Amino acid sequence: MQRAQLKEFYGYGLILAVLTTVQMYSIYVATTTDLILTWKHYVGFGATALAGILWAFRKPGYLFYALGLTLVLGYENLIGFTPTLDFTATRYYFNNMAFPVSYQDFSMYMLLIWAYVAHGRLRTIVQSLLVK
Repeated sequence: MQRAQLKEFYGYGLILAVLTTVQMYSIYVATTTDLILTWKHYVGFGATALAGILWAFRKPGYLFYALGLTLVLGYENLIGFTPTLDFTATRYYFNNMAFPVSYQDFSMYMLLIWAYVAHGRLRTIVQSLLVK
């Protein structure tokens, strides 16, 4: 592997290590307190496990999409990683109709780290969309 590919591969590994650590902490908190894990947590466990399998088999092309989709779904508050699903909420209005929008702070920070690690692939995708 070239140096840029190794940086991307180990960056994905670091993101997966952080996600796994946070999810293990979630399990610890759930077993030692009265916190009940929701379906969002279990979907997050599955998505992280799938990304971990792709990382173990050295499939960075698939891992790019799997990890990106996992973090975007976490950002959109559809899956959970942390014990309590802390999120920031706001409302947008359209003709007196409120649209609540919320996002998880932890997933947003992890998504930013993912974008930093995968900036080469992201730049290639954007260039291919804009160049004819």
